[in-house]
Amino acid sequence: MKAIVVEITFYEAFFKVHYTKGFRLTYPMPLPTSVAGIFGAMLGVERGKITSEFNSFLFGADLVDYKGLIIENETFIQYKSAKVEKGVVRTQIVNHPTYLIAMSGEESKIKEYYEFLKDGNMVFLPYGGQNDFFVEDIKIRDLCEVFRSNAVSNYAPQDLVERFETSETTINILPVMHTYSENPNFYFVLKGRLRLKKPVDVAGHTGIAIYPLGMFKYVRG
Repeated sequence: MKAIVVEITFYEAFFKVHYTKGFRLTYPMPLPTSVAGIFGAMLGVERGKITSEFNSFLFGADLVDYKGLIIENETFIQYKSAKVEKGVVRTQIVNHPTYLIAMSGEESKIKEYYEFLKDGNMVFLPYGGQNDFFVEDIKIRDLCEVFRSNAVSNYAPQDLVERFETSETTINILPVMHTYSENPNFYFVLKGRLRLKKPVDVAGHTGIAIYPLGMFKYVRG
């Protein structure tokens, strides 16, 4: 099985953490559902058809570089019947991140998508979680083999993690809507690697674990 690996940089990015309301937190890197949306934009797949079009595909992302997390105030207007309510919500933003994103699936289809992107074609510019977070640069990095590995550098369900692979591993623990176990927490690796209890699919030698979309709930906003 093959995987497409793309390097993508945003000026800012926001990938909303599940279960949060008043204070809007971001995942440090996009979940597979968001990665599918990024590839969908580049390949011209309509947003409403992403889950069906990519149902049998695997996706993942890794954080290569960023300039920290920042807090921004966002003003909102909410309409309730005849009433109009205004307010301000604090939003956490990933500042100037660069990601490696990976997509894997049926080999003939993956090769078709790779040739399309490698030739400089792109239907829509993707955005960093919301359409006001613009892309700065996109590089089509590789068409690589998919391996099974116990060591990953991006993210994994907490119940799947055995230990930290490196002594200087830095992680965020955040809740995700997934079906792997009843425990919602995921480990997000900012630095280092995780050793898993059993192997998962990994894109080439990048250390990026890739997961099926069906493992995650597709959440907008």
